[in-house]
Parts: sequence; structure tokens; C-alpha cells
Amino acid sequence: MAQIHATLSNKHMTEEAFALLASYELFPELYFSSHSIDNISAESVASLKAMLDSHKFASSMHAPFMEQDIGAVDNALRQRSLGRLLKTLEVADQLGSQRIVIHPGYGEMINNSDFLQWLQRATEPLKLLLERAIELNLKIAFENIYDSTPARLHQLLQTVDSRNAGICFDTGHYNLFSELPMQAWLDKLGSNILVCHIHDNDKSGDQHLAIGDGCIDYSPLITWYNRLAPEAKPVLTLEALNRPDVIKSATRINTWGL
Repeated sequence: MAQIHATLSNKHMTEEAFALLASYELFPELYFSSHSIDNISAESVASLKAMLDSHKFASSMHAPFMEQDIGAVDNALRQRSLGRLLKTLEVADQLGSQRIVIHPGYGEMINNSDFLQWLQRATEPLKLLLERAIELNLKIAFENIYDSTPARLHQLLQTVDSRNAGICFDTGHYNLFSELPMQAWLDKLGSNILVCHIHDNDKSGDQHLAIGDGCIDYSPLITWYNRLAPEAKPVLTLEALNRPDVIKSATRINTWGL
């Protein structure tokens, strides 16, 4: 059976929201902003853990991405980004969230030479991050954002060369920024995909619509997913922006025969 999650930001991590997810047999992907992770208290973590445990949730986590660039030219920003991600891993470990989605941070780089320079700067902090992930038995999933092809994410994985690193394939970002067939992404990255972010758009913007309210053809993803061995199946995370669309997505994904 598919493990389906839904994203909850820090301010929405309430008992009411958790009860709603449980009623639809969904699990939470916990998103913390930079401010939230910087200021989270031990008491807040303990309270959140108690709520998760009360529902027997297997959670995942989405790391902060605003004001983050682990391959920045500015060394202070690189170190601050690494420190924030390391703290995210500690919180994930305390909450039992075993998969952490991270935006790599290289943005809209047109020149591949710019990306290679970014990757060179990012390699050392990323390896430090992954060493800590190994110690905590956590998996890190790097998400496609502006990527038009899977090549850069594939190169990132080859460079960090860690069994605890993988990919978060985001369907909405794929639809918005890539002209390749979805199957080309699945063929290139498939064995490394740990998480799939599921949301829709009509290609006019990153709308995070409910499944079926945009123009994405999910059939390649469904076929690929259903062929995977149970232990190889990624977490599927619904990333709609509001409660009605989360419910709509949860209802529609249940028709996929996963």
C-alpha cells in the first residue's frame, strides 16, 4: 500500500490538522521555515512528537529553503545554510521523520559552468550534511525546482556519492520547467527517487493545484510506481495549498490503484 503524505507548515501543525490527515489515512510532511527551525524550542519539539505519536504517524520533513544556499559564493551564507540544515536533521531525528526533502539551492542557472562552480562550492558542506544523515540513519531527498532536465540532480548525486542521498521528484516543478517526457526523468533518476511531490498546474505558474485541476498526465508516474518492489516505493506527498485541495487530491490519488 502506498504511503501518502501531505505537507503541513509549522503554523498548521495542530491536533485538528493531524486528526484530519488521519481521517484520510494520510501522514504529515512537516515543513519548517528558516525562522521556525532557527527558533524551535525543545518544548515545541516534545509537544509535536507527542501529537505525532498519538496518531502513530510516520512523518517526513521538508527543510527550510528561503535564505538558503549551501553552494553560495558568500562563505557566511554557505555556513549558515549548512548549520540550519544540520539543525533540521536533529529535529527530524527527534520527531522520527526519516526522509528530509531539501531544495539544492542552485536556482535558475542558465550556464552549466555556473552550476559546476556552485557544485564545487557545495560539495564539502553537502558531504558534511550527509555524514550526519548517515549517523542519524536519515535519508535526504534533493528536489527538482527550476530544472529543465534531470542531469544536474543526477550529477549532484554522483558528486556527493552517499547511500543516504536521493531525489524528490516534484511533478508540479517538472511540468512547469521541463519539456522532456516524464518517463525520461523516471528513467534517469528512478532508482534514486525517495519522495514524489504531487501537485498540479496549468503551466502558467507554480500553482500547487489539486491533482487533476491542471494539465499533468500522471500515467507514467503511476505505471512506474506500480512496477516497483514494495521496499523501493517512494513516499508520495500531496502539496496542495489549502484543505479542500488536499482532500480533493487525497480522494483522487486513491483512484490510481497504488
